[in-house]
Amino acid sequence: MAGSLRAAARQLNMSQPPLSAAIQQLEARLGVALFERSVRGMALTEAGHTLEEEARAILARLEQAETRVRAFGSQPRPLRIGFVSAALNQALPALLRAHLAEGLPQPALREMSTPEQAEALGRGDLDLALLHPPVTLGEGLVAHALGRDPFWAALPDEHPLAGEASVAFSALAAHAFVLFPEAQGPALYGRVRGLAEEEAGAFKVAAEVPRLHSQLALIAGGLGVGLIPASAVPVLRFAGVSYRPLLPEVLDLELHLVGRPHLVAAYAPRVQPSPKASVLAPGRPGRDAG
Repeated sequence: MAGSLRAAARQLNMSQPPLSAAIQQLEARLGVALFERSVRGMALTEAGHTLEEEARAILARLEQAETRVRAFGSQPRPLRIGFVSAALNQALPALLRAHLAEGLPQPALREMSTPEQAEALGRGDLDLALLHPPVTLGEGLVAHALGRDPFWAALPDEHPLAGEASVAFSALAAHAFVLFPEAQGPALYGRVRGLAEEEAGAFKVAAEVPRLHSQLALIAGGLGVGLIPASAVPVLRFAGVSYRPLLPEVLDLELHLVGRPHLVAAYAPRVQPSPKASVLAPGRPGRDAG
């Protein structure tokens, strides 16, 4: 169907000369005529019809893409939570129960070291973090202390100290430790080193591995002694390893909930501080305590 260029320009709310120039530039760029021109007006060529079909398809896809993207704005983004392994015992389950009780989407969870969480918070990649102090807080972030978790001794079943009801840290530090790498928790590692040097006169390390399960495996093999948070004692059994309380309690693990003030205020009251594990009776050789 032939049409008037003047009428087309009027529909586009522009004058005719710029529209005519734009059509000519497009034809020159494509190297093909898009319109047949006659005294009756202008009509699309076969190439013009093809371009029209493709243009309509592109506009439809753009509209579809806009609709899909806008849908994200109507849905709450999953809460992004980082956590250290020590939070698995009590704090993280309590936080998850509080979150899911509100009918919110399942959060995105990432197990990370304290330094990694601090960096992720600073980049805006995390909403909440369960980590160990000390940590430098970025602008707009607050921290809430969730309590202190005393350490117990983790010993090979056949170790002489495994027959005691409790263990002094000086006695434990007379043996080589199986610990986490210093870079994973520099503050805590420094406290263990300083206490060992003060109480036992030396700090000996047999091995460093990042995960508590890996540490317990090496302890079970007799490579050395270790430390375990009291909150993990009732829930984490490992064949060949006995747990004994360190008395007096000279070493503990602190956990903080860090994030934006409104999130910390909403979740902190529902994440209970880690209570001390009950003192378990020493087990027989070859069995876990309790």
